[in-house]
Parts: sequence; C-alpha cells; structure tokens
Amino acid sequence: MSLLDEIQSENGKPRHDCIVCFCINDLSTEDAADLVACLADPSYTATSIARVLTARGYPVNPEGKQVRRHRKMCV
Repeated sequence: MSLLDEIQSENGKPRHDCIVCFCINDLSTEDAADLVACLADPSYTATSIARVLTARGYPVNPEGKQVRRHRKMCV
C-alpha cells in the first residue's frame, strides 16, 4: 500500500465527536442546561466538571482534559 493510500484510508475514518457534547445531548434538558452554564462559567474547574461526569458514568477523563478542549473548541 502506498503512502497516499494509507493517508486516504486514515482520512476516511469517522471522527469522534466531542464527549462533552455527547454528554450535553444525553442528559435531561435541565441537567444539560446546568452543564452548559457551568461550562460557560470559568469559576467551575474543568476537573470538577469532569469528575462529576465520570461519576455519572460518562467516559470523560477525570483530569478535565476533554472539558478544557470542549471549552476551547466548542464554547
């Protein structure tokens, strides 16, 4: 397989959606609104948000990396 074939094959793979966006869409309307408000308020740390989402069973890194990325890219 050529380099171009490998790159095209890799490029065609579906991208993973933001796990925080997934959480927002999966939560109840009230909880989703609360999460969106917390994400917009910098007084809530990414780590605290991530730990709560992890405790609720979402596959979020408890160190808050995905929450910080969401805040940077999606908010």
